[in-house]
Amino acid sequence: MSSTDSTKFLDLFNNVDEYKQTICSKVIDVIRTSNRLGFENFEQIMTINSCQEKMNLLSEKILNRIYQLKSHIQSSNWNQFDTDEKLEQLIDINDTLFERIASALDEADGITKTSVSTTVRQVLEKPQLKFKHKINNSTQIPFIPKIRNKPNALTPLPTIIMQMDMEPIDLELLQRHPEVLDHPYFDEIEAFQPDEILLKSVMPQYPKAIEETKCLFVDSLDKLKTMMDHIEIQSELAVDLEHHSYRSYQGFTCLMQISSRTEDFLIDTLILRDELSVLNNVFTNPKIVKVFHGADWDIEWLQKDFGIYIVNMFDTHQAAKELKLPTLSLAYLLKTYCNIDASKQFQLADWRIRPLPNEYLRYAQEDTHYLLYIYDRLRNQLIEKSSDALQSVYKKSKIVCQKLYKKPVFDENAYKILYTKCHKTTFDGIQLAALKLLYAWRDKIAREEDESTSYVTPDLMLIHLAELVPKDVQGIRASCKLIPELVMKNIEEIHQLLIQAIEKPLEINMDEFLQNKRTFSSTDVNVSTESSLNNNIKRVRFVPET
Repeated sequence: MSSTDSTKFLDLFNNVDEYKQTICSKVIDVIRTSNRLGFENFEQIMTINSCQEKMNLLSEKILNRIYQLKSHIQSSNWNQFDTDEKLEQLIDINDTLFERIASALDEADGITKTSVSTTVRQVLEKPQLKFKHKINNSTQIPFIPKIRNKPNALTPLPTIIMQMDMEPIDLELLQRHPEVLDHPYFDEIEAFQPDEILLKSVMPQYPKAIEETKCLFVDSLDKLKTMMDHIEIQSELAVDLEHHSYRSYQGFTCLMQISSRTEDFLIDTLILRDELSVLNNVFTNPKIVKVFHGADWDIEWLQKDFGIYIVNMFDTHQAAKELKLPTLSLAYLLKTYCNIDASKQFQLADWRIRPLPNEYLRYAQEDTHYLLYIYDRLRNQLIEKSSDALQSVYKKSKIVCQKLYKKPVFDENAYKILYTKCHKTTFDGIQLAALKLLYAWRDKIAREEDESTSYVTPDLMLIHLAELVPKDVQGIRASCKLIPELVMKNIEEIHQLLIQAIEKPLEINMDEFLQNKRTFSSTDVNVSTESSLNNNIKRVRFVPET
C-alpha cells in the first residue's frame, strides 16, 4: 500500500465519516427496497419454482450470516430458534454491535478526523440534565399537561390547571380534579371544519431553492419573536420534529422545523424548551393550516415537551394513504412531486449534538421546505379523486390531533411477551423468575437514570442472563462479552435478583405461554410501510453514546 493509500480508511474511504455515511445510505436503501416488496403477493410469487429456489438460497445465506454475527457475541442453542425468532435476536444484537462499531470508529478516527466526525462522536452530556423542570418518569404520577393558558379557546382551560406549577403533583389533587388529565383542545379539534376555500383546487406553488430561501436558526427569545411575527400572519405552515429516545426513557424533541411559503425556521428546542408554548397562538389557530407528514408521534411529542396542541392539521401521510400511493414515505413524496432525493444518512443522526453540523441543518430544512408544495399537489389529487376524499383526510388528521400523550406504564406481565418472542425452548421456573425480576429491574433503572430500556440492557442480553442464571458476580461478567454500563454499575443488585429467582422459582403453566406466543404472533405490529419505519427510525441512533 502506498503512502497515499495509507491515509485512507479501510483503503477505500477518505475518512471514517465517508465510510459511515456510505454504509448508512446502503442500509436505508435495503430497508426501503424490502418495504417495497409485494407482501400481499408473496405466496403467489413463491409458487414460481425459480423464485422459490432463489428465495430459499438467499434466506439460507442470510441466516448463516446472522449465526456468524451471533456467535461473536454470545453462544446459545441457535438451531432451536425459528426464522422469526432469529430475526428478533438479530435486531437485539444490533445494539451490541453498534456499541462495538462506535468504539472502533472512534479509535480509527484518531488517525484521520474531520470537523463533522469530531462533532458527531463527541461524548455528550445528557441535555435533560439542564432542563429547568426535571423529567418525571414515575409510575405513580401520570403525565400532567404542561399547558397553563389556552389561546383560541372555545371552552376554557380548567382553573386548577392555570394555578398549577410545573413541579410534580400529588395524587390526591388528581383524584379531586380528574379534568387535569383531559385533552385541553379536544373540543376545539372536534368542532373544527375546514373552510370552503380549503376544499377547492389551488395552483401549486413550488418553493425557491433552499439556497435562495431565508432560513433562521432560532435559538434565542429575540429570534423566537422574529419567527412568531412571521408565522402568525401565514395561512399555511409546514412543521416537523427531530426527536431522540435512546438516551432517555420518554424521549425528547431536539429540533423543530417550520416553513412558510417564503421562509424556513429551525428551532433549537433544547435551548427554548420552556418558551415554546407561545406557538399555541399559531398551532391552535383554526385559520392556519399546519401541514405535517406522519404526525402521530409529533402530536404526542409536542404535548409532552412543550404543552403544544394542533387545531387544523393536514397530514400528508393520511393523504397519501387515501390516494393509495405505492409508498407513503416523505422521501417518496419528495422524489415524486419535487424530484428531490432526500438525504438518508441523517435519518439516523443524533439530534442532541450542538452545534448541529451544516449537513444536519440542510437535511432538517429539506423536510419542511417542500412540504407545502406537496400539500398543494395532494390536495388537488384528492379533489379529483372524489368529493369526500379531502374531507376524509381532514377527519383522519383530526383524530391524530386528538391523541393524548400518556407516560409509559409498566406491565409486570410483559416479560411473557419478551419470552415468547425471543425464545423457543422451555424455561423452567427459576429461569422465568429470573426473567421477570430482571425485566422489572431494567424498567426501574431506565426510569431512575432516564435511559431507554434498550440502553440499560438489550432484550437479547436479558434473555441470555435469565437463561444462564449465573450464581455469582463473576458468572454475570463472564456471561456476556460486552456488559452495558448500567449492568456493571448495578451488578450486585442483579446478582441478588438471580439468587432470589433460584430461591423462589415461578410456578407457571407453559400452555399459557404457548397460547401467548400464538396470540402475540398473530397480532404483531405491522411495520411494512415506510411511514411506520420512518416514524420509528427517528428513534434510532447510528453511533451510540456512552
